[in-house]
Amino acid sequence: MEFDEEVFLTLYGDKLKKYMKDQISQKMVKNNVFEFDIGEFLKNYSDSCDINDQIIENPKLVEDPLLYVFKESYIDLFGEDEHVKKELEKTQIAFKNPLGCDKKIDEITSSEMNRLVKFEGNIIKAAKVCALLKKACFVCRACGEISYKTIHDYFEQPRSYCKNQNCRSEMSIDYDSSAYVNIQELEIQQPIDLMRNPDDPPRSIRVFLENSDGIYSGRVDVVGTVMKKLTRPNMPVFEIYAKSNHVKLGESFQKIEVKDIINNYDLINTLDELGKKENIIDILSNYLIPQIKGYDLVKKAIFLQQVKACTKFLPDGSELRKDSHILLITDPGIGKSTMLRKISRLFPQNSYASVTTATGGGLTANVVREATEIGDGWVVKPGVFVRANEGTACIDELTVDKNVMKYILEAMESQTIHVNKGGINVKLPARCAVLAACNPKRGRFDRNMGVVEQIGIPAPLLSRFDLIFPLKDSPDRRRDAEIAEHILDTHVETATKNYSKVLGSIKIDGITVDENLIKNYIIYARTCAYFDENHHLYAGEVDERKIKSPPLSKGAKKLIRDYYVDMRKLGEGNNPVPVTARQLEAAIRISEMHAKARLSREVEEKDAKIAIDIIEECLRQVAYDPETGKFDIDKGMGEIPKSKVDKMDKIVDIIRELSVLSSNGLADECDIVEKASEFQISEKDVSDMLSKLKKSADVFSPKYGYYRLT
Repeated sequence: MEFDEEVFLTLYGDKLKKYMKDQISQKMVKNNVFEFDIGEFLKNYSDSCDINDQIIENPKLVEDPLLYVFKESYIDLFGEDEHVKKELEKTQIAFKNPLGCDKKIDEITSSEMNRLVKFEGNIIKAAKVCALLKKACFVCRACGEISYKTIHDYFEQPRSYCKNQNCRSEMSIDYDSSAYVNIQELEIQQPIDLMRNPDDPPRSIRVFLENSDGIYSGRVDVVGTVMKKLTRPNMPVFEIYAKSNHVKLGESFQKIEVKDIINNYDLINTLDELGKKENIIDILSNYLIPQIKGYDLVKKAIFLQQVKACTKFLPDGSELRKDSHILLITDPGIGKSTMLRKISRLFPQNSYASVTTATGGGLTANVVREATEIGDGWVVKPGVFVRANEGTACIDELTVDKNVMKYILEAMESQTIHVNKGGINVKLPARCAVLAACNPKRGRFDRNMGVVEQIGIPAPLLSRFDLIFPLKDSPDRRRDAEIAEHILDTHVETATKNYSKVLGSIKIDGITVDENLIKNYIIYARTCAYFDENHHLYAGEVDERKIKSPPLSKGAKKLIRDYYVDMRKLGEGNNPVPVTARQLEAAIRISEMHAKARLSREVEEKDAKIAIDIIEECLRQVAYDPETGKFDIDKGMGEIPKSKVDKMDKIVDIIRELSVLSSNGLADECDIVEKASEFQISEKDVSDMLSKLKKSADVFSPKYGYYRLT
């Protein structure tokens, strides 16, 4: 439709003026930007719905009459003087909440040129914030005439001619008197959940964000005008980009979904009924990854990981970690990659990466130099952990590249990624659970070695995992027959499209449970939406500090405390330390997850018992020292267990004693072995201890077969 400014002001001027006066009096102008909320305006003036179409069709042309009305409204309220007049020239209009122009990024084509669109996507690249000449002050050098012009096209040199009939000279820009705004270049990628085929490469669009305070990661809602940029000077081919002055971080998927759930009373009744069923967690956790047969405890832990623990804040506002980190160490063929890929596709904020093809920066965040239209070329590229904020980062083949592990440590420890390079200093949120997997060093488990010894993960990183599950492929005729039958049924069902026995939905007391329902159940439990008093909190902007969640009951608290104290007591004296405070916190988190997964209003003793059982099973697999018959947390965290430390100390004493008695001050290895046998230390252990002592520089060997203390 053809735009006529005079007609526009005649039709909408009075209503716009009344609306703007109300907004100005509520101090809705920030940093010289007035956000014109189209949706809110139409709520108050429903008979002016055509203004929405006018703005969508002609966003650049509508700005000037809106600015004119804004200036009049402001002057009516506060009067006019030279200072006010000068400040009003700096004012910008930002469009917010337009109706009927929602697009997916792959739908933004040349047909949308010069139109207003609204879309959402993930930030995959963000440059530094720079200054943009937004309202140029033109001065005529011949007659002194002054005029202001809003800059809409970044890639054309602004020009203006004197309006004085007797002059008509080309005017010059007075840069000191012109108005500037912040601008930031972003690249926004279409989210996988909005793609027709998730396996297709995602589309992205460049966005120039005006009035930006600096945004570097997250899923965002963008309102902007589709523009064009000439790519080659001698060819009429243009790149499509979006000029925006309103971008806001989108709500997380779970908060959007929970709003739909609490407005669907039939669905709420169904979910509440499921929560009352006996063993509902076991049933749903098995159904969560139907392609894999067995490993029920691992599936339960992963299911609880998706539910997450309770959201809790310290008095200073910092949040306690609610995510559980899980490591799977598996023989080949177990299906670890299948598990990780399934979880990565469960929710949009879950992400998958394999260390075989990823870099440390690709997992966390990169600051790299690339060609940009504005700034000095330094851009931030958020990695997997940042994209998985509020979700789960699924990291496959964790031990393939040791250099990557140092990047992962900070992400797991503080759940933030600090970036400081190229003049960019930002902190990116990475509040996600980690589900990682790897194979043993030699491909398969060596039964003569401890589990943790076979993976080569540094102790500081290994200690960040709440649960470590070794999954061994041991031949068993009955179990192998069940797995073979399960795999064959899976292939038959996918070939015939008759999903029934393995991949189909299941019935629980008349309730049909499919993948969509299990997602809703997890979100319902995770957000504590089963508390009626939380429903009104999800109606608007969600304040997580006010969300009610299940507290620890006295019985659960006592059970966890007694378990921790009793286990610690086993480490008194010269005994190995069985657990640390990290296992205590893990028990609390898993107890809360289990209570929420049952839709319980309180963490009960049975929740605490399940949590303790899961942690004990992991300790039994990775921290049990067969030499002492006790748990040793150092062994489970990749450190040398106390039984071996004692042997090393004894070998040091033997070397010291033999060195004093020998004429050359050296201890013969044969004598060391003979002396060590008196203390029940085998020849193999002596060889291992000597290797470790040499590596730690406690002893050295000046010639083959002889040792001396350093």
